[in-house]
Amino acid sequence: ACMMDHSTSATIRLAEREREELTRAIQEVIATGAGKRVLFWFLEQCELKANGFTGEAASTNYLLGKQAAGRKVIDFLDQIDPRLYPKLMLEVADLREVNSAIVRKQKEEDGADEAF
Repeated sequence: ACMMDHSTSATIRLAEREREELTRAIQEVIATGAGKRVLFWFLEQCELKANGFTGEAASTNYLLGKQAAGRKVIDFLDQIDPRLYPKLMLEVADLREVNSAIVRKQKEEDGADEAF
């Protein structure tokens, strides 16, 4: 039978502890509106919806690297809870809808003020 040496098992325990700490940290971040906004902003910077082929090798590779980083974050969220990323998407959509309604209302009020 193959036995792990002490340093290998210590390394595995350290990696598990780091993963648990990162999981807790992500849960704390996404528990706040500001944290959700920052995480979503980061994922937007990864251009996950963009076509990976730009027609030029260097820029294609750069974009694919950004997308890979975003997918890695989403995969980690899915490992914590498969509902986290979809919930984040819905909550951000709701925030944007509320913000748009506020802007529309302000424009309407500004227009009403100009009438007087």
